[in-house]
Amino acid sequence: MEIVLVAAAETGALVAMVDERANRRNIRLSDNDDDASNISVAVPKRLAVLRSTWRRATASNLFRNGYSCVPVALSEGLDIRLNTAARAVRYGVNGVEVWAAPSRSLHTNHTVYKADAVLVTLPLGVLKASAPPSAVAFNPPLPDWKSQAIQRLGFGNLNKVVLCFERIFWDPTANLFGHVGSTTASRGELFLFWNLYKAPVLLALVAGEAACVMENVSDDVIIGRCISVLKTIFGNQVVPQPRESVVTRWRADPWARGSYSFVAVGSSGSDYDLLAAPVAPPAPPNYPPGTPSPQPRVFFAGEHTIRNYPATVHGAFLSGLREGGRIADQLCGSPYAPPTMPTTVPSSTGVSSSNNTATTNNNNNNNSNSNTTGTSSAP
Repeated sequence: MEIVLVAAAETGALVAMVDERANRRNIRLSDNDDDASNISVAVPKRLAVLRSTWRRATASNLFRNGYSCVPVALSEGLDIRLNTAARAVRYGVNGVEVWAAPSRSLHTNHTVYKADAVLVTLPLGVLKASAPPSAVAFNPPLPDWKSQAIQRLGFGNLNKVVLCFERIFWDPTANLFGHVGSTTASRGELFLFWNLYKAPVLLALVAGEAACVMENVSDDVIIGRCISVLKTIFGNQVVPQPRESVVTRWRADPWARGSYSFVAVGSSGSDYDLLAAPVAPPAPPNYPPGTPSPQPRVFFAGEHTIRNYPATVHGAFLSGLREGGRIADQLCGSPYAPPTMPTTVPSSTGVSSSNNTATTNNNNNNNSNSNTTGTSSAP
């Protein structure tokens, strides 16, 4: 199966390409699949980094070197092309085309990637966008039930301020501490401080109106406000200036346009299901009568497409597994469904249905020439 992945990342859109035989992996979820620690993937070593316990917010459960480990592990062995933005997705009964161009230019010649299907994991904020450079055009336009769900579901803005100090001046045994603003408008400003790694590092959260305001001011102003709040909590003589700091501005990022989804007024959990549903092209006028309806060509994954685990990394990951299975079922023929067995199986056959479920190796050449294109975003 030839796979072309067109993705949007924090550093700009990218394209990842890999040419390999269809390798259908045995993916298992435990009965208690409410977090990433219960994901078990049978083959790839590069996904081992995702095995982690997320229940307790302690240093031992945070990724070493941060979340950069996740895209690095997942991209191992891929041909990644940075600064190539998906501009349009064209789909029909015979397949799809993804039109891409350098992310810093809107008027250069496009590169066209042709495939049997496209997997769109662009952030909800990008799907909501209507103007370049964020907007991705669909031709034909997405059906009303899909576009209306995209507009109904909310996409919030949660920004972070990382402060690195020379020493710890807070209670090192506390995982977090909070701050309540003096006015209603300031309630989302620096309302929570995480004590990371039991080291002299604090991570402050900014949400709501305050998160939008901070995107339009300088880092110095934001850091100054953080120090002011910390001095209010711990005293003027206790709080030093940070030696290093990092400020996020997710709403201003053209490849994200926000942080993660939420159920807005007028929306419901059903909109997550609608966002997850694939889209089939309309039948052309000359479509032969009695022919089955066209197959879905546009598939969707991401944290905004998984009703049970939205706004989480493991939710986005699980949605990718879900759509990978769905596409494989369509293009390769339901390899994940248990085989249909006769009522009685002769003992001489030695058939074991449990051992034949959801497993196929690289020697399977069936449909090896089919291909898939995907558009996605890194966390």
